[in-house]
This record gives sequence, C-alpha cells and structure tokens, in this order.
Amino acid sequence: AMTPKIPEALPIWNALGSKHKKFHQYGAYVISALNNGDYSKEEQICREAEIYSRELISDMERILQISEY
Repeated sequence: AMTPKIPEALPIWNALGSKHKKFHQYGAYVISALNNGDYSKEEQICREAEIYSRELISDMERILQISEY
C-alpha cells in the first residue's frame, strides 16, 4: 500500500484502513441477512452501507483537496 507524503492528509489516510474494513463487514451482514431470509434487515444494512460509503468517499475527496493546495 502507499502512504501520502502530505502530512495534513495522513490522519485521514490512516483512518481509511479501519473504515474500509468496516465497510466490507456490511457485505457480510447483508449476505447473512439474505441467507436467513431477513429482507427487511438486509435493506436496513444496505441503507447504512450507502451512508457509510458516502463518508469514505468524502474522506478520499478531502485527501484530494489537501493534495491540490
């Protein structure tokens, strides 16, 4: 993996690893809910994952903004 050389971006970058892992956990939860036939739970998890993905995208966009300075 790479590491940004811009000190201001490092805290955001360093937090992305755990956030990325959490995002993948949503997939496991969705699969579990589907396997159990719990479609309302699956829909709820998908909505949560969508909101969480926006946070991840925002973090990456912030890194880009910092790098443009």
